[in-house]
Amino acid sequence: MSGICGVIHLDGAPVEPEILKEMAKAAAHRGPDGIRYWTDDNAGLAHLALNITPGSLREQQPLVSRGNDLVLTANARIDNRGELIRALGAKGYLPEAEPTDGELILAAYRCWGEECPARLVGDFAFAIWDAGRKRLFAARDANGMRAFYYRSESRRVLFGTEVKQILAAPNVPVRWFEPAICAYLASCYGPPEWSFYDGICQLPPAYALVADKRGHRTWRYWDIDPDYRIEYSSEDEYVEHFLDIFKEAVRCRLRSVKPVFISLSGGVDSGSVASTAGWLLQRDSEGSLPGFHTYCYAFEDCFEELAQCDERHISTGIANHYDLPVTDIPADTSWPLKDYPAHSPDRDDPVELFARVLWDQVLATARAEGMGLGMSGGYGDRMVGGLGQEETDTLGLLQAGRLRALWSELRALSHRHNVSTGWIVMSQLLWNLSPQGTKWALDKSRKMWGYKPYPDWVRSDFAERVGLDEILRYHEEPRPNLRSLSRRERYKAIFDFRQGRVNVTTDRMFARFGLGYADPWSDRRLASFVLATPQWRIQRVQTRKRIARQAMRGIMPEQVRREMGKTSLFPLYKQAFREQQGKDTALSLSRGSVAAAVGYIDEDIFRRHLHDQVQQILSGKKPSASGEIWKTLAVEMWFRQHWT
Repeated sequence: MSGICGVIHLDGAPVEPEILKEMAKAAAHRGPDGIRYWTDDNAGLAHLALNITPGSLREQQPLVSRGNDLVLTANARIDNRGELIRALGAKGYLPEAEPTDGELILAAYRCWGEECPARLVGDFAFAIWDAGRKRLFAARDANGMRAFYYRSESRRVLFGTEVKQILAAPNVPVRWFEPAICAYLASCYGPPEWSFYDGICQLPPAYALVADKRGHRTWRYWDIDPDYRIEYSSEDEYVEHFLDIFKEAVRCRLRSVKPVFISLSGGVDSGSVASTAGWLLQRDSEGSLPGFHTYCYAFEDCFEELAQCDERHISTGIANHYDLPVTDIPADTSWPLKDYPAHSPDRDDPVELFARVLWDQVLATARAEGMGLGMSGGYGDRMVGGLGQEETDTLGLLQAGRLRALWSELRALSHRHNVSTGWIVMSQLLWNLSPQGTKWALDKSRKMWGYKPYPDWVRSDFAERVGLDEILRYHEEPRPNLRSLSRRERYKAIFDFRQGRVNVTTDRMFARFGLGYADPWSDRRLASFVLATPQWRIQRVQTRKRIARQAMRGIMPEQVRREMGKTSLFPLYKQAFREQQGKDTALSLSRGSVAAAVGYIDEDIFRRHLHDQVQQILSGKKPSASGEIWKTLAVEMWFRQHWT
């Protein structure tokens, strides 16, 4: 959505307006509707506007309170507006009948102080300069849909939506952060506060920050209540409750003055969003909701494996049912590395989605057709999909006495993994009944298959120097306050900080095209419901995303509801290495490697693995270590684009 940045001089020195302008200019793409500045002695804030919600048209940020003691700059959409208006209005903090989202945030801070972020539901990252207390207060939403980076020094604090805004300030050393790079090469990201630059931190999701002349501190302001349980007597009650929350999540994100679109596949996640949006639009008698457009990937003249990615036989069923406009996006030639370096990692970090070329094509088309806000279903897998190594809540079924369903799930797992039912019983039940069972089974599996925590081409001296083993152990830590194994797995999936990195990358990708980004599946209220519900109600091996499929009965066309599935776009990745240009680009990135020159990887070993992958793809085999190879190529592209 919008962008924010600011400078606070803790020593009382005046802020130079030109510095603030340079910081804003570094991410000017985030302000297609204008950039505004506020400075007052030792504080300066900027707001880069992308007006999406109706209130944003009436609001000019940075927003100064009536008493001139508080100043806000926010990249925010607040969803529990009615609840906040009632609570704050009753206390006399809201003189306006229809406050903007920014006014709600300021009123919440004045009323509840540092506890205010826990009262806010929505996607947000905001900063408040409290002139009376001479301090900066900032917070980021629970699922990290909006980014907030900062650099805290002895005499000043810098912050921004993008790292490059902080790098634009004078006297900021530009040094990459080696532990973050090493972790990324190992398919990890390290702690959520890391950025890829030394001295620049990211505020983790659901965290708040206070900075003043005494220093700075951060803390987690919200987490789920581990004791909260939802217990209904029938499955229909769970489904109805889920659907109520999901409808509200979609409705909140349709609060837009600009047309909204979605990249619609044949899967449950985007299909549920599009169907619910269509259902809401159909009942919008007042015409308060915006136009809604769909973009579908079209694989017309291509390799047979790619043709299987074409899901228009499902996705267009939803669009036709609700009379939603459809634009087909030619996807056959949108493979990774196409037209390199036209689609390269951002200066902020080397994190690059392998479907970036395809996404750029969608977003360029959406911008040309006058869209303003894009939705996705990217969070659906984590919210209602599989449970990782657990896969299904077998212990929950056992404890609930659902023995027939349990046996059916165990047999389905046996069939899926082509192992004996006895092995599945041991791995899913007996080992999991012991607190150490899962760890023992995982360790045994790793030893059996010769598990190594990072790719062969990552130099061991580099890994040892940055403490990669310790980083990876941190990455695997579960939350200790959830007794149920399946709830722990769901929690780790929903609040996995790797997803937060993907959210930031996706939001930044949309912003480059002057578009806002939202995902109804990321709603905090949905997370609270899912984690309070027995996990076997949410997901089954035999019925993927069970509760979502059931909730779409009567919302989604029935034939589509029965047929929708999940098709991977991974064949696009393989296509990159079948195309001569893609193959040549990858091989050229592996020669004269910058990552090798600085001692991070062994170029010969990496080139050998890359060559093996190409041969595997050309021979029709499943490529090995493809994720690690792609991340190494992304790091190499990042170095060459921004550091050489």
